[in-house]
Amino acid sequence: MGGDFAPHEIVKGAVDAARAFGVTIVLTGDESAINVELAADREGAAFSYEIVPTSQTISYHDHPAEVLRTRKDSSLYRAIQLVADGSCEAIVSAGNTGAQMAISLFVLGRIHGVVRPGLVSAIPSTTGEPFYFIDSGAVADWVPENILQFARMGQVYCSLLTGKGQPSIGLLNIGEEPEKGSRAITETYKLLAEKSQGFIGNVEPKDAFRHAADVVVSDGFTGNIFIKTIEATAESLFGMMKDALKSSVKGRLGGALARGNLHAVKDKLDYSQYGGVPLLGLRGISIVCHGRSNANAIYHAVRVAKSMSERDLVKRIEAIWR
Repeated sequence: MGGDFAPHEIVKGAVDAARAFGVTIVLTGDESAINVELAADREGAAFSYEIVPTSQTISYHDHPAEVLRTRKDSSLYRAIQLVADGSCEAIVSAGNTGAQMAISLFVLGRIHGVVRPGLVSAIPSTTGEPFYFIDSGAVADWVPENILQFARMGQVYCSLLTGKGQPSIGLLNIGEEPEKGSRAITETYKLLAEKSQGFIGNVEPKDAFRHAADVVVSDGFTGNIFIKTIEATAESLFGMMKDALKSSVKGRLGGALARGNLHAVKDKLDYSQYGGVPLLGLRGISIVCHGRSNANAIYHAVRVAKSMSERDLVKRIEAIWR
C-alpha cells in the first residue's frame, strides 16, 4: 500500500514478476483495494499469489518511532513480520523508507557484528558495467567503523552479482589525496587502508562514474545527496535535451534520427531498471524501492529480491564476522 502510485503500480509489477520469475507474491494491505487491482490481471497466464489483509496504513509523514508503536497491522509491518517468521523470503516496499528501515531493524534484527545496516545501489558507469554504492541513505550520523563495515558488505554484494573474488573499494571524497576531506573522512581513509582488502583510496564523483572502483563507500548523508543528485541531473538533462530538440525543425529531425540512441542512454540511467536497493546487514532481505516506483521498478525489485534469496545474501554477510 506504500508508494506514490500504490496500489495499482505495485500490484501490477508484483503480478508481472510472479509470472516472469515463478515466485509466489504475498500482497499485504487493503484486501478490497488489492482485489480491484488483481481483477484486471487475473486474465492471461496463471500466477501464484496470496493476500494478507491489514487494517492500517503508513504515510510518508509518519515518524519511524511512532510507526513501531502504533502501526503493527500496517501492510509494511505485517510484510516484514512474514520474512521474520520464515513465511516469505524477502520484503519489497515503495513506502516510507524510514519506517521500512526502522521496522526491518526492529523485527528482523541485525546480523551479529553489524553496527548499522547500509543501503547499496547499483549505479551505471561509462564502462557499461555498474559500480555499487553504499550507503545510499541509511546512516546519516556515522563513525568510520560504519563505513568500514559498508565496504565489507558491499564487497560481498558486488561479488554475488559479478562473480569477482575481491571487488575493489573506493572512498567517495572531494579529492584523491589521503589527507583530503574532513577529519572523520581522513580517519576513515586510514581505517580502510589498514583493514579493508581491495581498498584503492579516495574516489572523486567523476572517477566513480568511470568505474574507478567496483564498490564506492560513503556515509549515508553524503550518499543520499549523491544518489538524489544523480537522479535529478539525469531527469533535468533529458528534459532540457527534449525541449531543445523540439525548438526547431532541424532539432526535431535530429531528434528523430537519434531517438534510438537517446532512449538507450535514458534506459541506462532509469532507476526503475535497477528495481530496489537491499538494506545490507539484516537477518533477512529487505528491498527498499523509490517512492515513485512504477510497475517496472517493482518488477525489477522482485527480481533483485529473488536473486539475493537464491544466492544466500544473509549467510554470505554473516560469514564476514564469523
